[in-house]
Amino acid sequence: MANKAVFLDRDGTLMDDPGYLADPAGVKLLPGVDLAIKSLRQAGYKIIVVTNQSGVARGLLSEETLEKIHAELRRRLADKNAVLDAIYYCPYHPEGSVPQYTRESELRKPAPGMLFKAAEELDLELKDCWMVGDAGRDVAAGLAAGCRTIRIRSEQSHDDPDDAPDDDTPPDMTVRNLVDAARVILRAGSSQPATEDPDGPAPADPYEIQEDSEEEIPPPEPYTPETTPTEETSRDEEEMLTDTPHRVFTAAEAPIEDDSNIRKEILRHVRQMSKQAETEEFSLVNLLGGVVQILVILLLLLVFWKALGKDQYDQALLWAVVAVVLQTMSMTFFLMARSKR
Repeated sequence: MANKAVFLDRDGTLMDDPGYLADPAGVKLLPGVDLAIKSLRQAGYKIIVVTNQSGVARGLLSEETLEKIHAELRRRLADKNAVLDAIYYCPYHPEGSVPQYTRESELRKPAPGMLFKAAEELDLELKDCWMVGDAGRDVAAGLAAGCRTIRIRSEQSHDDPDDAPDDDTPPDMTVRNLVDAARVILRAGSSQPATEDPDGPAPADPYEIQEDSEEEIPPPEPYTPETTPTEETSRDEEEMLTDTPHRVFTAAEAPIEDDSNIRKEILRHVRQMSKQAETEEFSLVNLLGGVVQILVILLLLLVFWKALGKDQYDQALLWAVVAVVLQTMSMTFFLMARSKR
């Protein structure tokens, strides 16, 4: 029986994209990617990274360094019990500076060579697979392979200037991050016809929070949901597979957490983000406004005391004017803080 998989782009989808990363210490996971991977593996999907790495062809890093970067990516995900099944990368680019890597390659996205090779080696049914990435080349590669596609639109989203414009390759869905993409995939999987005994218990909703409360994670609200028919590719698959893909070994199977634990961890992550947002409401501007407000109160007390003394009305009037000025400053600080929320 063929397997199903979720193909993931690397930079801007799984980890921060500083541009041609050449140091394993620079690997930085994006928020929530471990939760998304664990949820997808729990649902039976293999997790496969497919990434263009033209920095090798440009002489910015070696394949040995790239393998160390991928080993660090695996390690950081494994520390969170999120396991990658395989990593494929294409080091070729027609405008490279290293002769052995300077050429066209059907492995380089938007061509679907890496996806075809993964399907052959890991026994995947591509029509049951998904391609998730933050660039038009990821969508184009997924469509050419016959996969369903999701594009991530975030602050890090970008398109390689060497690639063709992606206006003519709309994805099946556009979301904000990998967590939302996982929700879309899980929801699509849960809507497929059940093969179990119809008289048996109904399968659990993958969005239900298994906790004492009835709280539920709502489905994502995509920015621009779009659908498009999968176009038949005219590429010769056999010719495409003549390129030798660069693949990191398949990871050993790791124990998958119980589904209820996955849902609890997602809920904890959402609550943690809410608490972080509350903490961010404190600011230096608020602090300055509070300090100035205290000075205003002290000055008003001084004005009252001066007004009671003989021949001190002029001083009282002066301090009253100062108090009014400081009060205006205090109100300005508070308004500035409110406008930044």
